[in-house]
Amino acid sequence: MPDPSQLGSGDQPQIDKQEIAFYEKMKKELRDLLSKKKAIDKNLAAVEDYIFRYEGAYLEDTQNGNIIQGFENYLKGSGTGTAGHGNASSALKRKDTYTDNDRLFSLSSATYLKVY
Repeated sequence: MPDPSQLGSGDQPQIDKQEIAFYEKMKKELRDLLSKKKAIDKNLAAVEDYIFRYEGAYLEDTQNGNIIQGFENYLKGSGTGTAGHGNASSALKRKDTYTDNDRLFSLSSATYLKVY
């Protein structure tokens, strides 16, 4: 293809039909790949949200002991105290909370950002 700076004022650069066909093919392929990427990103976001919710349910249900925080609270809650006040009942009434740092699986994702 000639350099446009070397053409006269009335000359138009000639574009080969093969180049146009190649350009159109690449344009369509890019459009298809971007569509696939969007679908994959949407699927990834759904999986990460599922993991976040399931992980939260696990941490809520296992506040007396779990694989992340350890089982020390579970062992503490099994004994009885003096004067008839059981540690188990007070442990059940007391609701330990978990932090975002306890979210081992959600934090391991490089793409997941949960906005509260």
